[in-house]
Amino acid sequence: MGGATGSAFASTLQATGIAPEAELAREAIQNSCDASREEKRQVKVEFRIVELEGERRTRFIRDLSLESSIGKRIGRTTKGLGIARENCLATPGRPLHLLFVEDYGTVGLHGNPHDSRSHFHRLLLSVGDSTKALADESTGGSYGYGKSALSLNSRLRTIVAYSAFERDSTGATARLMACAYLDAHELDGKRWTGRAWFGVQRTDAHELVVDPLQDEEAHQFAERLGFRSRRNGAYGTSILVVDSRIVDHKPLLESVEEWWWPRIVQEELHVEVVDARGNTHFPQPRQRPDILPFIECYFLAVGRAEPIGPHQKAGKLNRVKGIQIGSYALQLLESETAEMLPENKLGTVALIRQPKMVVQYAPLGRAEPPAVGVFVADKEIDDILKLSEPPNHDRWDHKSSRLEIAPPDEGTAREVVSSVHKRLTRGMRKFQGQQSAPRPRGERRLRFLERELGALFRPLSSDSEGQDGYTEPVEIRFREGPSPQPNGNDLETVARVALRLRPDADEDRADAIVRVRVAVLEDDKGREGELLPVELATDGAEPEPFDTEPEIEVALSKDRWLALRLRSAPYDPRWSTKVDVEVIPQTGGS
Repeated sequence: MGGATGSAFASTLQATGIAPEAELAREAIQNSCDASREEKRQVKVEFRIVELEGERRTRFIRDLSLESSIGKRIGRTTKGLGIARENCLATPGRPLHLLFVEDYGTVGLHGNPHDSRSHFHRLLLSVGDSTKALADESTGGSYGYGKSALSLNSRLRTIVAYSAFERDSTGATARLMACAYLDAHELDGKRWTGRAWFGVQRTDAHELVVDPLQDEEAHQFAERLGFRSRRNGAYGTSILVVDSRIVDHKPLLESVEEWWWPRIVQEELHVEVVDARGNTHFPQPRQRPDILPFIECYFLAVGRAEPIGPHQKAGKLNRVKGIQIGSYALQLLESETAEMLPENKLGTVALIRQPKMVVQYAPLGRAEPPAVGVFVADKEIDDILKLSEPPNHDRWDHKSSRLEIAPPDEGTAREVVSSVHKRLTRGMRKFQGQQSAPRPRGERRLRFLERELGALFRPLSSDSEGQDGYTEPVEIRFREGPSPQPNGNDLETVARVALRLRPDADEDRADAIVRVRVAVLEDDKGREGELLPVELATDGAEPEPFDTEPEIEVALSKDRWLALRLRSAPYDPRWSTKVDVEVIPQTGGS
């Protein structure tokens, strides 16, 4: 079962400086994305916090043999086990917290468990394996230390893996195994590695081997431990962190937003966090003032948006020896926006490669004038950057010893990594030096709201000449909505709007153009993001094709309301939208 001690599997990530919740969110989601069934298919990851007390707690500890294995060693070993002092076995009156990490849309841990090339072996049994680093597909991990982030969040350094997959070469379709990665220790005069396995024991060539539970036995035991069942083709992997240090959902949710927003906004990752009370929460990076400027830069860098002024810049880094490097975007921040960012994010560039996790918010610029940026590495250098990363994947280091095996050769690989940092640093500082603080954005006029307030406060009497009232000659009323309606797994905004000329308008009839915008709101201050395509039509007519700012010519009168229907394209259910209706008389004005 391998010769390394348990601490070899767990100690590498102990001094990273990244919070435990962040380390777990980064590594666990990365494992799931690397195992995606299809390159562009959305991966779903659910984090579930469960609290056990009383008989449920007692039964769980008994079922997993924790007391008879780890429990009997507590206090009896020469150097200890490396587990938390306040663990569930040492403090029986404390609730037992479990953290389930369950993914869907992934391939599962298929392959012979004792074959070092199999998914099962690489996740649970191997350490320091660089196989993934030179795989053809773009993956996040390459050390085999993903298990460390999981086990270190367990007070007992113990996890349980349960997986279902298409029938593999061994004939299996499901497996379950528990693993403890404790420190090496001595007990009753005998040396132990600190590694412990929960499974089926057998002897192979006079050596003790532990096999995972398999198929129906695995399903039954998983359900007994509280896993969601993976019968009937629910392929993927579920990891249970036993006696979890994470008991509050908020830091975990914030960590998902902090590091995985590029994949979330590209709709390639769906994450849910279920708290101990059973309430489900979704990451909303667009609602984070400290992340939103980076999202704006990301869309500039990948070409989904264009710079709208000198306070934004986007482009590509020049090639290194003919190798594509990647694209970048920089943005100067308004003072109000800058105040919402923590100091350690000002002047930073979010470094992103193919898995679409933020590797690092690299401090490449200055704090003043406030600016941020994003760099999206080209697929051509993904293997180089992967090999330059330490086990916890938190930076790109041109001095990494593993670049000795990087393609096309060591010298070119080191030059690529070094050039990325030097060029981004030079570009960010030059950009900041050429800028002055931008003017705050002008207050956006909410035209529909102005019309509504004007109608409310305008004097009703006909002898109101000379008074300052609202003079727009058009009335607009929402008869239905705007409201979100379900469309499969998404939402769409629908509304029915009525228009007419005001009774005191100078003309009885008028031709006009109606323009509609449905914008995604990026924060709680009502900042507008991208525009959604909209269908617009008068009642009884066929709608025009979807357009981001559809217009329709209408004839308005005083004595009849004209009804319009609008429907947006489907969007993410976590988003909020705003509907803006504008009427433009064809004789001029608005």
